[in-house]
Amino acid sequence: MDLNELIKLLTAKDAQINQLLERITNMQAQLDNLLRILYGKKSEKKPPLNDDTTVAVNANSDAPKTKNTTNKPARKKLRDDLPRENVCYKLPESELTCNLCNNICHKIGEEISEQLEMIPAKMFVKKHVRFKYACKNGCCVIVAPMPKQPIPKGIPGPGLLAEVVINKYQDSLPLYRQAQRFERHGINISESTLGDWMFQSAQLLAPLVDLMRRDMLRESHLYTDDTPVPVLAAGKTKKSRLWVYVSDSNNTFPCTIYDYSATRAQTIPQKFLASFKGYLQADAYSGYNILYQSGDVTEIGCMAHARRKFFDIVSELTNTNSLAHDALNLIAAIYAIEDKCRDMHYRMRYYFRKKYLRRLYRKLHRWLIKKQKIIIPNTPIARAINYALNHWRALQNVFADGRLEVDNNAAERAMRVVAIGRKNWLFAGSDQGGHNAAIFYSILESAVSTRPNTYFNNNFVLLKNNFKINGARNAGTNY
Repeated sequence: MDLNELIKLLTAKDAQINQLLERITNMQAQLDNLLRILYGKKSEKKPPLNDDTTVAVNANSDAPKTKNTTNKPARKKLRDDLPRENVCYKLPESELTCNLCNNICHKIGEEISEQLEMIPAKMFVKKHVRFKYACKNGCCVIVAPMPKQPIPKGIPGPGLLAEVVINKYQDSLPLYRQAQRFERHGINISESTLGDWMFQSAQLLAPLVDLMRRDMLRESHLYTDDTPVPVLAAGKTKKSRLWVYVSDSNNTFPCTIYDYSATRAQTIPQKFLASFKGYLQADAYSGYNILYQSGDVTEIGCMAHARRKFFDIVSELTNTNSLAHDALNLIAAIYAIEDKCRDMHYRMRYYFRKKYLRRLYRKLHRWLIKKQKIIIPNTPIARAINYALNHWRALQNVFADGRLEVDNNAAERAMRVVAIGRKNWLFAGSDQGGHNAAIFYSILESAVSTRPNTYFNNNFVLLKNNFKINGARNAGTNY
């Protein structure tokens, strides 16, 4: 073989070796990820900061100090407004004699300890008695009116309906298991009957969710995310979507709204957010892109999503150093600074970030650009770096306003209740069941996640009261 043929052969072998290296790297990453899923930790806790990162964080000595949190267990004091029942323990007179001098002992004080007790829920029948009146001449008969009920001529009262809704959508207790609980009380309520109650209750609460949506879209900052929901269709399950939109406590109307769709079409979030103008914190789903093109909506990236790309690469079963570890350390430094300003007023937080956090973003950006030039393309680490660089503009938009967050965890936390419920009730019975779930989740999660005396008062009382108000048909006017 001549020299040219040898060069061509070596070039072909080099290309083949690079392909094999790329394949081996991808397969090793998949293996490590599967082993981590099977045997590793489920949480994505921050790794310990290395020396360089620790110095970078501690260099901000004039930054406000975070609270010193310890893991010492401490029993919380029981609420003072809980009713208390005194149970007194006295010694009999035969045991009050002193063993030394035979004198009678007298009371000198008390030792008090409190124990939390519970009375199991009980079922009762509320009998509505409507008095009838008639004219002596037989002209007419008058019957005392009865307040409108959530389900006309139905047996469930507002409290029972609220209990079933909360059990299923907040505590993830499927309807068939609730039917078993009622049976233990000697009451036979079929699963299909409970399903009918949920459908009618959702229709009554829909106007309230519509008004919540109207007020939410007036805010200047929203979080959004979506998750798959199995739905029964023709004997099989199809993959539908449940979208969440979160307006946090920094806004005038803090609430959480869910929206159901049979597909993940781009038009779904575009339709919901058609009138929204402000900052939208979301993942990199392309369905939001048309909203950003108008200029009325500013994309805020999620550092947690960028971090997760590196976290999935790191094998928790081996203690090897890698580029992914370096990236996690750099991102950990960002979160360490962010934790220091989490409780600040948003105006102070804005200037704090510009002074301390911006340089860490720049350091991470320079590191990503440098490593992108030397890594093997189409490998997991390459995809993680490219993801962060492709969305870097959105990631650094967090500096535009002190009310913004570095990640989209608010929306992901709102999806946790859906993920837990999905493991219990397995699937929605129909598309209408998906819409019903979106309505109930919107009411319940808004009540749970909102501080007292802001958008909702007394948490779940709102749900029960709206069942009472004219059968919830006037929920909009009372909202």
